[in-house]
Amino acid sequence: MIKGSLRKLVSDYSLPGRNHRIIALGVVVNASGSGFYLTGSTLYFLKGIGLTAAQVGLGLTIAGLFGFLTTIPVTLLAKRLGPLTLLRSLQLWRAAWLVALAFSDGMVGFTLCASMVMVSQGPIFPMVQILVNTTAGSADRTRMLGVISSVINVGMSFGTLAAAPLISMHGLPWLRSVILAGAACSVLSSLVFRMLDVDTSSAEPAPQKWYAGLMDVARDRPYLALSAVNGILFLHPVLLGVAIPLWLVEATNAPQGLLSALLFLNTVLAIVFQVHFAKNIRSTADGTRSLLRSGLALGLFSLVLIPTLYTDVWLSVVILVTATILLTCGELYQGAGAWELSIRHAPDSKKAEYLAVFSLGGSVANIVGPALVAVFITWGAPGMVVLAALFAVASGLVVVVGGRLARSGPAGEAGPLAAGAPSADPASAEAAS
Repeated sequence: MIKGSLRKLVSDYSLPGRNHRIIALGVVVNASGSGFYLTGSTLYFLKGIGLTAAQVGLGLTIAGLFGFLTTIPVTLLAKRLGPLTLLRSLQLWRAAWLVALAFSDGMVGFTLCASMVMVSQGPIFPMVQILVNTTAGSADRTRMLGVISSVINVGMSFGTLAAAPLISMHGLPWLRSVILAGAACSVLSSLVFRMLDVDTSSAEPAPQKWYAGLMDVARDRPYLALSAVNGILFLHPVLLGVAIPLWLVEATNAPQGLLSALLFLNTVLAIVFQVHFAKNIRSTADGTRSLLRSGLALGLFSLVLIPTLYTDVWLSVVILVTATILLTCGELYQGAGAWELSIRHAPDSKKAEYLAVFSLGGSVANIVGPALVAVFITWGAPGMVVLAALFAVASGLVVVVGGRLARSGPAGEAGPLAAGAPSADPASAEAAS
């Protein structure tokens, strides 16, 4: 039985096509670079450049906002360059500015370089999503994106582990080498993607005005609502990185060393089970159901933490492990549902515009989420109830938005049906897609 389960798990991760394997390899190398950067950057900013904690926080906030503001215009370059060319260019851009960051000096230089690095942050995954849709097709794209998500975790873990001995050596050259290793990974990933044999050029000429396609997104109210609701559910990285550490330290008597175990548990579960959660998501109804389950799991996560205010150490540990499992389920359901719905309801000729707008929900969550979640944590049990209520509201909105998307049918070249127009039969629409 165990052997059969392992064989089934391996088959879920199998990538029969050459292009599929190249995309997965390119993503894992790129994610390794992110692991290097995230692990060593803060130490480099503090001890290498000599900034204060306040300066680092301000500079990264400015960089994050700059990345947010440039996400849409940079993503729309795919209309002229093609998604593959833009993806490779962004990786080389990221590598160049990481090198500049490794040799920067002072607050101004640090903020400038960090901001330029963040230009590449938002558009990269939409470009990967378009490439996966092109190579895998509608029948297998969400499973393929599940594989991509898993290898991202693998790559991040590799980069984090590989950076640890470099950081432990101390000294500016070693800290700088961590940033440069991240730059090297970006260059290598760009070279890997160069091996792709796929035509991703647009069949239509670029619009006369760069923002023309965005007007169609602005008129597509169900898609905008989907982006907003997904932004609420995308709070799960903030819950993992902010809520669990703060709650464990401030509100429980659990040992602080448990935090590493909980983060490791999340990573392992995400790597092993992401494809299982994603492989059967093939329709609007499937995607809606997945996002609904995400909201319910995240709401339960919030409520489950409350008893740890009063429990003994051993029971607090058990509850925190259970909460981490629920949080991971919410993460996996959110990823699978968002991938399917975001690309299924984006017209073929406007995928760059639609996916760029869709990604903004997650960007807002990353900017606003840490402060919002920290406030909820300081409120204690009432704050967790409010957080659970927020996810309950998001779950209800998912059902409403999913129903509207199902009635409009999958987007084609003509885009979603106009309001008031007769909707296609859902079964026929799903089959045609």
